[in-house]
Amino acid sequence: MQPSNRFVEVRLALIVILLMGSLPALSAQEIVLLDEIVARVNHEVITMINLNKELRILRASLVQETQNPERLEQQFQREKRALLRTMIQTKMLVQRAEEFGISSNIEGDVTSVIEEMRKGAGIPNLEILDQYLQQQGSSLEDYRDSLRQRLTIDSLLQQFVYSKLTLLTPEIEAYYQEHIEEYTEKAQVELQEILFLTEGEDKAQLRVKAEEVLAQLRAGASFEESAKQYSDGPTAARGGEIGSFKQGSMSPLIEEVAFQLKEGDISGIIETEYGLQIIKVVSHTAVRLKPVEEVRPEISRQLYEQKAQPGLRKFMDELREQSYIFISQNYREEYDLEGL
Repeated sequence: MQPSNRFVEVRLALIVILLMGSLPALSAQEIVLLDEIVARVNHEVITMINLNKELRILRASLVQETQNPERLEQQFQREKRALLRTMIQTKMLVQRAEEFGISSNIEGDVTSVIEEMRKGAGIPNLEILDQYLQQQGSSLEDYRDSLRQRLTIDSLLQQFVYSKLTLLTPEIEAYYQEHIEEYTEKAQVELQEILFLTEGEDKAQLRVKAEEVLAQLRAGASFEESAKQYSDGPTAARGGEIGSFKQGSMSPLIEEVAFQLKEGDISGIIETEYGLQIIKVVSHTAVRLKPVEEVRPEISRQLYEQKAQPGLRKFMDELREQSYIFISQNYREEYDLEGL
């Protein structure tokens, strides 16, 4: 839909007057554009302040995922492209939900979800939660607004799209069989180590030392205490604990030994390129196929999402046709607005 001249010319501009003694006539240097209309969706607007706020939240969320500045910036630029379109679509959906009175019963659900999240995270009160969210570039108020919108949209789509779908047990079982590898947990071992580094050492003497320690272990000495006393590795201080590893994630040499041992077993001396190593299997979990009943909710969500796509596209197309959308020319090249 083409915007009218009236809307094209609309600017929500707040002017800051720099007071220098008296109030002179405004010059170009004294006018600071603090805000402007980025988009209009029916009777509501998205302003530059709204958009910048969402951009800050997006960047803050990505910082939690990667600390690499270059990768962070690349990912931010990719996700930024779709942000304005998402904000416009959200406006349309929430407005339609309000027309049907769907949003009026959401507030209790919002409070319940926030409280459940707070307790699950072990956060003592809402004030601390607000402080945590502010550290992430958001706030409790922002999170509440975002959650309110999401629950409102979920309710709208459930009523007009998802409620029309059916999902049969044979479909779930067929999907399970087709994706059986996804539901197969690999074998896993939890290990401790005692490491003797060979760099700068006489290898023959080092092997004698390793064999003496191994003999002590097999005679009943504590692996943890022996690691603290003899290991040259960085794990020595924590009793040689090196963590858990799924099959296929370790060096082949160590993995071949580790997965042949039973829980509680201690290996012989393993010679590596950097030293001599003795490992202990703290726990050994076998390959496990998750039963279909365990993954049924996950599969159902996947299938519902697949089945819902045509209905969602139709619903959004109809919503766009019935909506007035104006997007400022200043933002059309910077953002991906396909379909709007």
